[in-house]
Amino acid sequence: MGTEELYMAMNEKDVENIYRHTFMTKFKNMEITSPFGCDGFGVSKEDNLRVLFEFKDDLNLQSKVEVCKVLAQSIFYIKKFYEAGIVPPSTIFVGDRNECFAVHVNDVIDYLDMDLNWKLAPSSAHRIPELMTRLIQDENINPFVFSSDDFTQCVDKVKDLTENVQRKVLVTDKNITEVFRYFDEKVLGKRSKLTTNEKSNLFVQLLVNRDENYLHPVKRRKMIVTKAFGEVPVQSREGFVSFFAHFASSYSPSQKEKLTAVVDRLVEDATRRKQGEFFTPTIWVDKAHEYIASVYGENWKEEYVVWDPAWGTGNLTRDYKFGELYVSTLNQSDIDTANQMGYNPEATKFQYDFLNDDYEKLPEGLRKAIEEGRQIIVLMNPPYKKSTPTTNDNTIGLGDTVVGRIMSENKMGIASSQLSTQFIYRVLKLNKLGNVNLSIFNKPNYMTSDGFKKLREVMNSELKFEKGFIFNAGHFSDVSSSWGIAFSIFVNGNKSDGFYSHDVLDIDKNELSIFTEGKKILYNCDGKNKANHFFKRVKCNDEVPVVKSALNIVEKNKLGVKNAIGYINNDSNNLMQQKNVFIASTQVSPNGSKVITKNNFNKAVSLFSVRHIVSQNWLNDKDEYLAPNEEHIQFEQFNYDSLVYSLFNSASNQSSLRQIEYKDKLWDIKNEFFWMSKDRMKELADENGYDNLYNDARTSSDRHVYNLLFGEERIYDKLSDDAKAVLDKATELVEQSMTLRQVMADDYNHLDSWDAGYAQLKLVWKEYFEEDFKEFRQLYKNLEDRMRPLVYELGFLMK
Repeated sequence: MGTEELYMAMNEKDVENIYRHTFMTKFKNMEITSPFGCDGFGVSKEDNLRVLFEFKDDLNLQSKVEVCKVLAQSIFYIKKFYEAGIVPPSTIFVGDRNECFAVHVNDVIDYLDMDLNWKLAPSSAHRIPELMTRLIQDENINPFVFSSDDFTQCVDKVKDLTENVQRKVLVTDKNITEVFRYFDEKVLGKRSKLTTNEKSNLFVQLLVNRDENYLHPVKRRKMIVTKAFGEVPVQSREGFVSFFAHFASSYSPSQKEKLTAVVDRLVEDATRRKQGEFFTPTIWVDKAHEYIASVYGENWKEEYVVWDPAWGTGNLTRDYKFGELYVSTLNQSDIDTANQMGYNPEATKFQYDFLNDDYEKLPEGLRKAIEEGRQIIVLMNPPYKKSTPTTNDNTIGLGDTVVGRIMSENKMGIASSQLSTQFIYRVLKLNKLGNVNLSIFNKPNYMTSDGFKKLREVMNSELKFEKGFIFNAGHFSDVSSSWGIAFSIFVNGNKSDGFYSHDVLDIDKNELSIFTEGKKILYNCDGKNKANHFFKRVKCNDEVPVVKSALNIVEKNKLGVKNAIGYINNDSNNLMQQKNVFIASTQVSPNGSKVITKNNFNKAVSLFSVRHIVSQNWLNDKDEYLAPNEEHIQFEQFNYDSLVYSLFNSASNQSSLRQIEYKDKLWDIKNEFFWMSKDRMKELADENGYDNLYNDARTSSDRHVYNLLFGEERIYDKLSDDAKAVLDKATELVEQSMTLRQVMADDYNHLDSWDAGYAQLKLVWKEYFEEDFKEFRQLYKNLEDRMRPLVYELGFLMK
């Protein structure tokens, strides 16, 4: 089922249609009718299904009261089946946009004998006190509530109930994270004061040792009795019962061992995610150890002192044995859990706040190793988040830190506010006392982005990048696949050159093994000219209207330049911020805008083009734009074609607006990027009886881009064939669309402007000229594809 469709449903009827369609798809011969005005009655003779459907828009199905309200309505419908002599449903399915559940009719069959006013409308059944009281007190009514994401499992439940099959779900190391999340939110709920670590241990104990962990025998008490934590409150007794009726609680010794072994992962997936920390899957840890061995030798675990200062519960070290291992973590409970699990018994484990605690608090053996100059490998996967004020939701360690403040005093830029780079800086400080080497999982932006330049200066003077690999962050559990994670090895004692060549790795999903896709050079603009300095900033002193997009005027105290050609918003200097790069006819509200003038026009359109021609992905999103080689033989041609490219991109927000109100004045905004002459537009308006457009063009003058293309310089003749094809097709669409443009002008403001830009014109083209517009977009893509390699050849980006 389309979960997104459910979330986007506008009302109860939408929800009903989506569920109906899905049941009929699942059971090909199912027929759904609506006897007695019910939401649905599905019959599948082949599957022996007779399902009464109740659909709602948005209920809290975790509430027994809400569940019983719907069941009361269902009971009244079932009564009508019996009274009419029709074979009744055998199961009830209830679903809204977020959740669903199924129960067997036998669970409510006794209610049909109650002495009630059965002539009431079923929708009013929940107003009958005696019925609702009995339902709410009924301990047998504890349906397991599925999220809409798990709808197919609920369908299977309907079939199992029909066949009287008692099928319990086995908790495994594959589904345990999601099952624990459900247990935490729906069973324990907000009443529990346990830490995440304690909740995780309790959860597993309930699964593997029910004899000593059970629901309190006194019915009125919402408590479970536990061996380790005493009496623990739960959200409801019914929720506890339904949970363990749905999930198995009988496991073999080996299954129990697996469940116990992943307690720490539950902690990491719940608490550490808030701190920006992520569970590193074993397959990537093994690969990291392989790379370390290739640099320091196969016996590095025995020959080097190894310290993980962001250990958590040890996923970087726990599957290996070390000669001298030190591990530290922010929370003592991590160490307690690790000791219970028997992880790294040879290690010196200690609670240590790496970003705040004094050097003297380190164990004597580690301090001695540092001060004696022994070779130390710091192996870590630090938290990735920015430093933020400490909160009360277990996000310990996210407040301002001692290391962060020192970095700020030393003008380390945005590196001062990133927890991961604070960890790196502390390692560099320790290196002043000894010989510290660094092997680190981290986002790669500390090696590339301009904001980390000061940190790199210190880092490159003390550590030499040796080798590393980069992979998609989506290989971490539940992490977005839109960015990359690099494992990088830095060796003490030599300087880095600022280029970091990493192997690009991926996982073969069939073989569950890692393979090498190629290489990626992570680079930065240190000592180089950046593309966003490609042309000089023009000082803004004039009041002009400010826009957020082509047609969206915003009141903002931001100055511009009268008679500017336009403005380019060039946010940041890497591919990650591509979506925030656009051109407009007047000043724009985001920071990063630059004025486009006649003098810098060519450079502006070239910069706009290179910021959009290469599509952003997880591997290149940290790539920095450089000033190009302007002596390159193809640079001038690229400039010419960029003019056309800049006119018809989705980020081409050049527009023409008339008599808009801004700061109590009326303004006209011209589109200097319009490519056709005002005389030709007058002709078209005259031919089509378009008075408003004709009058708008009559007293106007040709725009800057038209003059460039067809004036003295005649750039049109210098365009490549594919750029000409785009421009010619756009002109054809303008000519074809004049009549319908006039029709749409009443609904879309400013289409009467003779020099309306692509952001305005495409509204007409998409609506009425679908095939021509599709051809136009293909021509534009052809131009883009041909220009893409030049972005690298001209030096705007490095491969």
